[in-house]
Amino acid sequence: MQKKLLLTYISIIALSMVFSVFLSWRSINIYFESRVESETAQETALIERLLEDVDTSPEVLQAYVDELSGITDLRLTIIAKDGTVIADSDNVASEMNNHANRPEIIGASEGEPSSNVRYSTTMRMFFYYYAIPFQVEGFDGYLRSSVPAEEIESITTNLIKIVIIGVAIGALVAIGVATLMTRRFMEPINELTRVAKIIAEGNYDEKIYLSSDDQVGELAEAFNTMTYVLRKNIWELSYRNAELESILTSMNSGLAAIDNDFVITLNNDTFPRMLDLDDRAIDGKKFYEVVRELTVFEIVEKSIKDQDYLSKEMVLDIDGEEKIIQITATPIYDKHTVHKQLGALIILMDVTQIRKLEGMRRDFVSNVTHELKTPLTSIRGFVDTLKNGAMDDKAVAMRFLDIIDIETDRLSNLIQDILSLSEIETVVGEKNIGDYSFDEIMGEVIDILPRHHEGVELITEIDDRLPLFTCNKNRMKQLMINIIDNSLKYTVEGYVKISAFERHGYLNITVEDTGIGIERMHLSRLFERFYRVDKGRSRKMGGTGLGLSIVKHIVELYSGDIAIDSEVGQGTVITIKLPY
Repeated sequence: MQKKLLLTYISIIALSMVFSVFLSWRSINIYFESRVESETAQETALIERLLEDVDTSPEVLQAYVDELSGITDLRLTIIAKDGTVIADSDNVASEMNNHANRPEIIGASEGEPSSNVRYSTTMRMFFYYYAIPFQVEGFDGYLRSSVPAEEIESITTNLIKIVIIGVAIGALVAIGVATLMTRRFMEPINELTRVAKIIAEGNYDEKIYLSSDDQVGELAEAFNTMTYVLRKNIWELSYRNAELESILTSMNSGLAAIDNDFVITLNNDTFPRMLDLDDRAIDGKKFYEVVRELTVFEIVEKSIKDQDYLSKEMVLDIDGEEKIIQITATPIYDKHTVHKQLGALIILMDVTQIRKLEGMRRDFVSNVTHELKTPLTSIRGFVDTLKNGAMDDKAVAMRFLDIIDIETDRLSNLIQDILSLSEIETVVGEKNIGDYSFDEIMGEVIDILPRHHEGVELITEIDDRLPLFTCNKNRMKQLMINIIDNSLKYTVEGYVKISAFERHGYLNITVEDTGIGIERMHLSRLFERFYRVDKGRSRKMGGTGLGLSIVKHIVELYSGDIAIDSEVGQGTVITIKLPY
């Protein structure tokens, strides 16, 4: 900008100089032309007076012309009325052409002085001519005076040179002053430019320090204020963006914003991951270029087209696992113009676990109903039989009453297990917590367990150095009773071995048996409520189907892990790890 400004100043100065020289040259020319004309007219008039009393013979006139030309430095010519040259101070009159057609002679023939500047073919140069009528006794013609134009041009040129030199010096001084003024003027602007570049690079802490009180100073102050406001707005915007990014990143649901041209303008990392997209960088791309699921695209297209809220579920195969994804499309509107739609907001929610829990709830209700219905049906049947006369047969009545008693115990155990499971699931913090010896807990468990399992040896291998474990003693007894009782029920011969030791801050409990074993296809579902491998055998042994589910929930209550390994005919090993 400094160069442009300086060039502008120089151009103005140059134009002014040219204009000044031109005006000066014009004025000088006009001045000297008028002066030469005036002087020539005066000198011609004087010469005319001097020639009034002389002899008009050509020789005398020629002598006078030569003498007076030497005194006045004028070229003098006397011309007859018919244009014949009588005398000339610079040439032989008899050899000169007729001058009747000369412009100045034609003008003088009308009785008035006449002047003209033209090229002289005789002298081969430009002359200023001045002619007047010349009448004396015995002669009627014209007296013409002429001055070479070179003299006027020489004077004019010398003066113009002086003017040009003066103007040039003035121009140089003006250019120097303009350079200094431009530099001084550009210093604050350069400072503004420098700071603006720094701010453009993202450094909003830079300020401009100028002591000027003019408009530039006001501009600098306004610039500093703008920088402060910009820094504040950028900070707020960055904070909001970070907040939004944290929210989007923390969301378990996939989220994407799509404009009316189906371009993805915003998305979180969960969105492409839930759709199992290879390209995770989808921001700025067309929706149909990255999303190949027809169901998703149809919902998005319909939501944008109809400007309506839509929701639908679909099943996706992600990494070999089926996921139930709920797709929700909501129109996005301009907050200032409600009726102007900007696109649609897509939310993908993995509802696989919710649907699975709903299925489990339905199964639980169905299983509880079935488990309660079976003993109640038996009790009701036997009661009806007794009412209808079986009470008269004491042996039959006692057998029926025994069966009713068994079914009642079964109902009681089932209800107790359901209540225990519900209590474990809803407990927020364990009560009656204390530090207990696992060996002591196992002693009480063994005392509670039935002892009529013939052919089965119960073995305990508990490390003597085992630290005390912080727990609810009754909850831990419930855990071990359910596991050991299960092992005893399904072990015909051999042993059930309970081991306990501490390793890496965990209480490790292993229950191993030589029972009938379990097929591997059932292992992943053993901890589900009411799940039985052999339903007939389980009911026959009085099981409720909730024992292992209770075990799993107790282990999870103590932030532990449980694993089960089994082979048909080889036995089962249950491993529990509880953190100290």
